[in-house]
Amino acid sequence: MYDKKYSIMSKILNPLEEIGNKNPFKTPEGYFEGLSGRIMSQLPERMEESPKKRSLWTRVQPWVYMAAMLCGIALIFNLVYRSPHQPDLQEMNLFSSADIEDFYQYYEEQIMNSIYNDAIFIDVE
Repeated sequence: MYDKKYSIMSKILNPLEEIGNKNPFKTPEGYFEGLSGRIMSQLPERMEESPKKRSLWTRVQPWVYMAAMLCGIALIFNLVYRSPHQPDLQEMNLFSSADIEDFYQYYEEQIMNSIYNDAIFIDVE
């Protein structure tokens, strides 16, 4: 009984020994001789198509996209690489001389109030 199992196992482990060098696939006689004619007869007839006319937008579209991309790059470059320590002309002329005088007057009043409060409310120990 053991020998029978062993012989079945050896056949299962080596199925290529049964086939050997034979080619298991076969084609009918004369199959490749008329193959291209049979395939061409099954294809539909080719219809000549006239080239489609492209609209103005489809012709201009790549150029519009390129211009938009370059504008975006220029904007990002301007925002990122613009040096923050260089004031614009509008920032330099933002205050008039009257505004500056009012600021100094307010600042002087605050200092005087601070000096007065320090003199009055001194903690005497």
